[in-house]
Order: sequence, then structure tokens, then C-alpha cells
Amino acid sequence: MTCLSSYSCMAEQVVMHGSEREDYITDILSHALSYFPNKNYKINFHNKSFPKLRVLEIIAQNKGIDIIAGGATKARETMLKPIRIPLLKGLYGWRIALVTLGNKEIFTKNSKLSEFKKLSAGQLHSWSDTKILESNDIYVEKGSDYDGLFDMLVNGRFDYFPRAVIEVDSEFDKHKDKNLVVEQKALIHYPTAYYFYVNKNNVSLATNIKEGLERAIKDGSFDRLFNKYYGEIVSKISAQNRHVYHLKNPFLSSKTPLNRAELWLDLAELQPN
Repeated sequence: MTCLSSYSCMAEQVVMHGSEREDYITDILSHALSYFPNKNYKINFHNKSFPKLRVLEIIAQNKGIDIIAGGATKARETMLKPIRIPLLKGLYGWRIALVTLGNKEIFTKNSKLSEFKKLSAGQLHSWSDTKILESNDIYVEKGSDYDGLFDMLVNGRFDYFPRAVIEVDSEFDKHKDKNLVVEQKALIHYPTAYYFYVNKNNVSLATNIKEGLERAIKDGSFDRLFNKYYGEIVSKISAQNRHVYHLKNPFLSSKTPLNRAELWLDLAELQPN
């Protein structure tokens, strides 16, 4: 963080990775920091594109980026300081599959977990989800190019492409010319958390973000902001009658606040059956 006045700290700059944008992550960070008007936090953007691992390294080295939001893994929590409030209420761990039109009944035919595990998934080799699926004895066909995964699915290289419930519809819209459909019968779930991360020595910023998020949860504004972005998606899935494949995630830290029910959404409980 940078003090912008040579006489007094009129504003504290917090640099996020990536280009300037208005999205949920930016809004929830700004909202959390708004509980500390005396700090006069100002969010700026690094405005350069780096792979996520490189961003993590830059934050760890304190070389121009202060904060990133990302999935919780033990490795990341060793490198940086996590603020253990799951920003997405675990939604990244709730997955709906993209499949080919000819395979739209694939989870009806393979409804048991043991049958499901015999099917193959497609993921990028660098995604943390790849390791999670493999740890559940699921074969994962790995790609090195995101857009190429959709072509690999169409060409039968794997059976299904699991996508987070908050991204599956938009991804389908971008690739609906490829003879793909959004599978309608199943949800795939493994516990995940999506945290803010800062440099381990950036204790003041971490403390303020944590307290700001806790205050937002308590006064209801966290839920209001979450629902502004994701309420429609949650309502849509809650009205569907999907069976759930429950998987494990051995890569979560024991410090993940899974015992705080108010921090998570359980889409299985919301299903009409």
C-alpha cells in the first residue's frame, strides 16, 4: 500500500491485479474497506496481464500488487496471507457440466457415484480443480488451452466439462455453435473457498478486510451484494431437480471455516426434491 501524501496519509492505495473493472470481487473489496473511512482506501489496478501464479509471486515479493482473489489451496495459504471469508459462499465448488448433444443423458445413465467416477472430465492442467477431481479417482483429460477444451469435448476426448454454476451459462452462450448443451440432471460438488490473499506482512490490510467482511455479513450488506450478482443464478438452480455427486477436496486447509454455516450455500438443500 502507498501513502499518497508526503505529510499525512490522505489515502491508502490498494493495487489489485489485472485491468480496471467493475465486478463482484472489486465491489466486495471496496465495500469491506468502506468500513474504515479514516484510512480512505483507494483501489487501483496493476493493468498488466500475468498468470495467476506469477501474480501470487509478485504479491509475495511485495513488488507492486497488493491483493488477489483466488481459490483456497494449502500451497497458496503457505505463500500468502489468506482472509478466510469465502467470498463466493462455496459456489465455485458447485459444478454443472457441459456435454455434447448426443451425451445429454449421460448422468441419467450413470446416476450412481461409482458410475459417475468412471466417466472422464476435461480441465486445464494448471487448474486446482484438476487435482481435486483426480484425488477422487476421476480420470481427467488435461488441456493446455482454455478454448481448446471445448473442441476437445466436441471431439470426444472426454465425457463432460464441469464448470462452476456461476460461469456455465455464459460459457455455453459463447460456444453454443459447437453442438454442446448444458447438462440438466446433475450437480457436482466439492467444498471450495475463494479468498482474498495479501502479502504475509500486510497485516493491517488483512485485518481491515477481514473485519470489514465480518461487519458486512453481520449487517446483511454482504448478502445483498452477493445476491445482486449471483441471486438469479442461485434461484434458477434451486428450482431445478438435480441429483448431486458429492466429492472430497483434500487440498483445503484445516483452517477453512466450514463450521460457519452462514458463510456457505448448500445447493443440495435447495433442490426441490
